Amino acid sequence: MIEIITIESVIVFVLCYIIGSFPTAYLLVKAASGKDVTREGSGNVGTLNSFQVSKSKWVGIVVLLTDLFKGLVPVYIMMYVMNMAYPVAMIGACALILGHNYPVWLKFKGGRGLATGAGIFMIVNFYILVGWLLVWAAAFAFKRDVLIANAAATFSLPLIVVLVNIFPWMVTGSGLNGFTLTYFTVFSLVITFIILLRHTEVFKKSEKKVS
Repeated sequence: MIEIITIESVIVFVLCYIIGSFPTAYLLVKAASGKDVTREGSGNVGTLNSFQVSKSKWVGIVVLLTDLFKGLVPVYIMMYVMNMAYPVAMIGACALILGHNYPVWLKFKGGRGLATGAGIFMIVNFYILVGWLLVWAAAFAFKRDVLIANAAATFSLPLIVVLVNIFPWMVTGSGLNGFTLTYFTVFSLVITFIILLRHTEVFKKSEKKVS
């Protein structure tokens, strides 16, 4: 087993947190409409609220793509270009999500981590992303609500991670430096938990509407 807490992993964590915390939605909405996305609409610093607040499709698209690449590019570089030890790269992946969801620049008020998480899982294990999309499609077909579909699919992520472990052909990245099934499972669950923390509010709001 590789030692996880090292100077390298601390540096990777800090750098990835800074990258993840880059306030894409806040800056673009501010530039396009002069509005503060943290104070308008749902207050979420993400794609959907950026589009709704700015009323600009291009703002929504740019936010989506930028947040996606915030997760995809750093993880790809760490794993496939720098050949970084798998657990260290996964610590960086967790930091990317933390930075996006809790950016220090916006008083820790960020997005829900879906686009950044999608970018990460495209590299870590795309079957997790496929599972999320399938659950999202089913939930949206049933409720016709994007936020509810997002939350339902996200709450299914831990189960999807477990299912990936059951089927060996779904486990990707086994040839990477320091990869173990334990590291994959633990860090994937940590990433999903960080994303889940920002989705509990969706169900709370839904319960208030029903009551």
